[in-house]
Amino acid sequence: MRGLFGDERWVSVGEVACLLRARHYLGPAKRGVAWSDDAGVVVLASPTSRRLPRDWLELVRWCLVGGKNAGSAQWGRLRRAIALRFPEVTTVVSYSDPSRGHTGALYRACNWQWAPTWLRLREPPTGNGSWAGGRRQAAKDRWVFPLRDDPRRASVLRVEDEALMVRMPWASYPGDYGRFVRFIAAGGAVA
Repeated sequence: MRGLFGDERWVSVGEVACLLRARHYLGPAKRGVAWSDDAGVVVLASPTSRRLPRDWLELVRWCLVGGKNAGSAQWGRLRRAIALRFPEVTTVVSYSDPSRGHTGALYRACNWQWAPTWLRLREPPTGNGSWAGGRRQAAKDRWVFPLRDDPRRASVLRVEDEALMVRMPWASYPGDYGRFVRFIAAGGAVA
């Protein structure tokens, strides 16, 4: 299959920097490895969260340039390629930014699972910024894709907040994203 840079293949993040600078709101990634094919570019790296296992991968950029259903077709090819290149990886994690209009529709279409962080379910006292009045950041939605069994996954992703789990038991891993959206739409406060 012909991709942006020839056949679908693994490339360096430097090779896709121009495309990401032009087409992705976060710009180029500075870490990881990229996958390029006719649908676009995906960048994968070690997770930045200290709570996530080092043998998982984080999808840090997903930039589609293909047509209808390009993302789900690309993910199907990429997950097989991940299994070949990174056989030790059990889980891929990614984040979407609702404040940028990212609803997670692509993740849901590709059978990813919503795995909320407590920051998404209850705003921290810092308001997702710094105690010194730093810039406020919107909470992100976390998504996971299990590539194979991992007995650690449920405990790693579980929200460890009893008050939240009493109020929103359906938000524990794997969470019910649709129910969360309906909860918020009905006036449920996240904070």
